[in-house]
This record gives sequence, C-alpha cells and structure tokens, in this order.
Amino acid sequence: MIRSDMRATAPAEVPVIQGLLKGDVAFTNFEATVAETGEAVHEGRGFLTPPEALDALTTFGFNLLAFASNHAFDLRVAGIQNTIREADARKMVHAGTGNNVSEAVAPGYLRTPKGTIALVASASGLITPGGSATADRPGVNELHVEAGDRENEAIEDLPGAPANTPNPEDAQRILGSIREARKHADLVIVYEHNHVFGNHSFSTIFSEGMAERLAPNEWLKKWTHAEIDAGADIVVMHGAPLLHGIEIYRGRPIFYDLGNFIYNVPPTLIYIDEPMCWESVVAYVEFQGKKLQSISLRPIALNAIGEGQPDVHSELRTTSSSTRAGCRRPPLARKPVISFSAWPTNQSPSARRLR
Repeated sequence: MIRSDMRATAPAEVPVIQGLLKGDVAFTNFEATVAETGEAVHEGRGFLTPPEALDALTTFGFNLLAFASNHAFDLRVAGIQNTIREADARKMVHAGTGNNVSEAVAPGYLRTPKGTIALVASASGLITPGGSATADRPGVNELHVEAGDRENEAIEDLPGAPANTPNPEDAQRILGSIREARKHADLVIVYEHNHVFGNHSFSTIFSEGMAERLAPNEWLKKWTHAEIDAGADIVVMHGAPLLHGIEIYRGRPIFYDLGNFIYNVPPTLIYIDEPMCWESVVAYVEFQGKKLQSISLRPIALNAIGEGQPDVHSELRTTSSSTRAGCRRPPLARKPVISFSAWPTNQSPSARRLR
C-alpha cells in the first residue's frame, strides 16, 4: 500500500528494500490507484498515489504487479485507467484490472531469459459498488462470494449464514484464465486480494480481534486448491492483513496471506494496529523447470513510525510518508531464514532454475 514516491519521501528505505528482493521474478500487490495531478476523491477513502510510485517499485526491483484490490476503484474509472496507462508506459507487467472484464481477467505475461511467467489476479470483498469490471465497464476482476442466497461482501455481519462459496460464474471465468495461462507460460502465479473470512464484516473481525482473522476461511482452502488443479504453480494472497500459513498442495505452494511489506496507512486507521500487523516475511520460491525446489522466508519488521506524517491538508496525501512507511530487517537475534525443502536433492535436474 504505497502512497508516495518513496525515493523522495523515504530515501533511506530504498537500499533496505532492494537488499530484500532477489530473483528472476519479484512480485507484489499494488494496493492503490494512481492519481494524476489535480485528481482527488472526497469520500475519505481514497488510497491514491502518484505515478512516480510505480517508478519507485521498479527501482526497488519489482517486475510483476497485481492491480486487483478493494482500493483499485478508489478514483473510480479514472483511477483504473490511470494505473493501467502509467504501468503500460513503463512496460510493467500487471494483471487484475482492465477496461472491461475480459481485460481484467486476462493473464499478464512476464518474459525472462529462463521462462515465461503468467499472472492471474482477482479480488474478493469490500469492492466499491460499481468497481467490478463488466463487459462494458472498467474495473476489477472480482470474485464474488456467496453465503447461501446472500452475497458476502465483508461489509456487514451475516449471523447464521451458510458457508461461503465462490460465485460460480466468477469462479469459472477465473479458472478459465488460469487454464489459458497454463498453455502459454512456464509457471503461473495466481493472486487474490481477499477480505472475506467468515460471516462477519471485515471491520468487526479486526475491531473485536476475532480468531477468524488469524487463518484462511474454509472456502479459501477449497478455492485455492481448485486454482492449483486448474494450473496454478504458486498461489499468493493478501488482505488480512496478517501473516497466515503456507500449504503445499500437489507440490505447489499456497501463501494464504503474506501480510504487509510497504504499508502506508494513515495513523487514523487504528483498528488494524496489532503488533503482528507490522511483522511479516519475504518469500523466496525456487523452481527448477516446473518442479518446486525450495521456499525460504526472510523475516521483516515494518518501521514503528515512518519518516513523516501525512499532510492532512492534501487529499492525495503524497507529500510525505505515512506511518509504517517502509520496512527493515529484523534484529540479528532472530533466525534470518527458514527453508523448506520441497523435493529431495537427488531429483533429476532441469535445464532451467527460476527464482
């Protein structure tokens, strides 16, 4: 959730972040919408950022971005189109939004010397009304979640509601895109920005510290398995925003939530302010050909206070960093790396090893 050009607002963070990113593919979620000069919103919900924030991400080392989130529509159609236009101008590979639903669900393809990586991205819960892409409207590739005959948008409590299930039409659209990506890529990454955890609203879950904020809901486990069955090699999720568990399903990793990396939230957002919100990991995943070789986790801790408070007179709030404006390596007393060996070392090698 980057809300400024951190090269200017938090320059000391640049080498720290660069030192944490390595590999052929560096993927992240871009949870904001690009606002051009003079553009603002008045609902008090605009998580806006200038185009130069994309340059900052490139400087950090990111080369693959998901745009699908509940904040992608914060500047409505203009924001969707701004973000896509500015990313395309910088030749940044992205997925998850579009000028129509076909574009929003379409895979993005990152071509590297070691293989082609596809990205399919979607979002579920807290999507602004009208923010879902349709046949003739720009927006987000939304996965609607149903609880019986009601839609669970994570906006209101639904006591006694049946178990959550993905909307069948949305599910088939997304699974079809994964299958299409499988045909044209060496590896497929599937990202989902999710705020639907149970039958309570997102704000209730976090303001009351409910246990369901700590782990994926059952519907997510079934859904991510279906995504891997359709052809996903890596599933990455965010939205809690807390670090959740990792599952290896059919030899493919599911990161149920990777927590926060850059989290430029305003100080007034106090109901998401537990200590564990500011600690996470960078996940390093290594494939050899199509075989998962290892997963290493580098613990990180976000700064307790950023390098400046937001300018409360600026609706864009991009003149300085908000609190938690970046990340740092944790104290050396912590174990720096946790490795998971996914396959025996005597496995027959492949010609390509991709990180």
